[in-house]
Amino acid sequence: MTFSAKYKNLGKIAIACGLATTMIACGGSADSSNNDETKKEIAAVKEASVDFNIILNNAPDPTSIPVLLERSGAEFDASLLNSKDKAESYVLKDASSALNFGVYISDIAYLSASNKPQEAINYFSTAKKLSDKLGISDAMGSDLSDKLETALSDKEAMLKVISESESKVKAFLNTNSQYDVAALIVTGTTLEALHISLGLVQNAPKDLPAEARNAVLVDLMTAVAKQESSIDAIVEILKPLEGTNADTKKYYAEFVKLQGQFDALKFDEKLKENKGGYQLKAEDLKDITATVEALRKVTVSM
Repeated sequence: MTFSAKYKNLGKIAIACGLATTMIACGGSADSSNNDETKKEIAAVKEASVDFNIILNNAPDPTSIPVLLERSGAEFDASLLNSKDKAESYVLKDASSALNFGVYISDIAYLSASNKPQEAINYFSTAKKLSDKLGISDAMGSDLSDKLETALSDKEAMLKVISESESKVKAFLNTNSQYDVAALIVTGTTLEALHISLGLVQNAPKDLPAEARNAVLVDLMTAVAKQESSIDAIVEILKPLEGTNADTKKYYAEFVKLQGQFDALKFDEKLKENKGGYQLKAEDLKDITATVEALRKVTVSM
């Protein structure tokens, strides 16, 4: 049986029983047959947990795309960030907290990669409201603020702190069987990275000489193309969960749609052909951009 099939059967048990604190309580009475069944369920969920952790670890590093964007030479665009003022509304719902915590993680990485460390720390203070709501602040480490402050003058060190903190959160959530929360966090992170990348493509300066503008666009579009594997990872992460609640079902369907749009574009082939008579154009990404922006608008308005 594949992990996806296993988790579709076991995910509801794990989530409904709240395995983080009540694995045994789900067993019901002390009857030996019930106890045996409970043990089997726990063993199966533990096996699924290991498999899910492997899949989760294939999710993209939140700092990888912002680094590529910074190297492209594109000017930093603060308008692409999610407003810090919205954080208070996100704490009202777990799904909104998880998705937008992921969104803010990408924003923090983008700020850090763009040499704006103080703004990144300000965004971290905002994101912490959501991590407190989700119960993952301790997983990131009580000294995270100090580490970020220490790394203020060192972009590479700051990006490393962000990457390591996100890894700790994923490990913590997997250990506590909070698969849906972990999945939505990395979904939000991936969605925001796509939003920023596509926004930079659409906003590329029109007044640059054609050769210079094309060079920037090629680098930006290469960054977008590299996110095809990120989309594949999110689909794999959400697939076992899409039958458990409306939120994971919606995001699974939208990322499957993005998969199809990337496949139809044959992006890798076009990048290789970006010479002679063919030139990459922002219009090539209009369908992908429309899907990402519609989903992102829903996400940051939850």
